[in-house]
Amino acid sequence: MKLTDKRFWKFEAMMLLCGVILLCQMLVVFICNGAEVESCNGGVLILLFPALCLYFVISGIPAWVLYKGNSWLKLAGYLYLFSALLMIVPLLIFLFDWNPVTANIRPDNIPADEGKYFTDNEFIIMICAGWAVLLIIPVLITSYLTKRWIVKRCLI
Repeated sequence: MKLTDKRFWKFEAMMLLCGVILLCQMLVVFICNGAEVESCNGGVLILLFPALCLYFVISGIPAWVLYKGNSWLKLAGYLYLFSALLMIVPLLIFLFDWNPVTANIRPDNIPADEGKYFTDNEFIIMICAGWAVLLIIPVLITSYLTKRWIVKRCLI
């Protein structure tokens, strides 16, 4: 792979599209769950846009290096793998509490008679699972469009 390769830059443009699709998907999920986009959530989504684009551009580099032009599903698999790992691994390394003594402590602001609550570790696992589910649609769409746009078929 050379950086002067036009196919690589077309693929990176598709990764920017992947960030836009994921942002739209998150917006739909927020609106369906009753979030008010006009308030603080709209500002968070606007600030999230450059971060998502950078996230997919970075995760697209190793996917493109491993991809050999065979199948768009193979590209989607590589892109999904690296996109999921880029988010889940840092969450598990830096935020997950691996100490078994402190991992299941009841949060301070939950009353003693409350039986149901989420620990920090459970919340991180829910974020990881939700992120893995949200990635499926944008990765499949952009991988298919990339294959159709970049790879030209020979009629020989």
